[in-house]
Amino acid sequence: MPMDLLQALAHTEMPVEFINPPEQRDLRKLHDAGYIICNFPVAGTNGTVRIHMVTSLGRKALRHFGNGAAAFA
Repeated sequence: MPMDLLQALAHTEMPVEFINPPEQRDLRKLHDAGYIICNFPVAGTNGTVRIHMVTSLGRKALRHFGNGAAAFA
């Protein structure tokens, strides 16, 4: 679930890289919502997703929805 992933990212030292992450769809949702700043590989290719930061909006969403909320379900 994206909010669980956002919660985990909020407690991770940045930047962080994932190689071919299974959570890429969730990362994309978080990025599109403005909750994280990251770089994705070119469409249609496998590669590394580099997450630079959880934004202030992302941290505000965590405070509002709490851990495990179904904000993107």
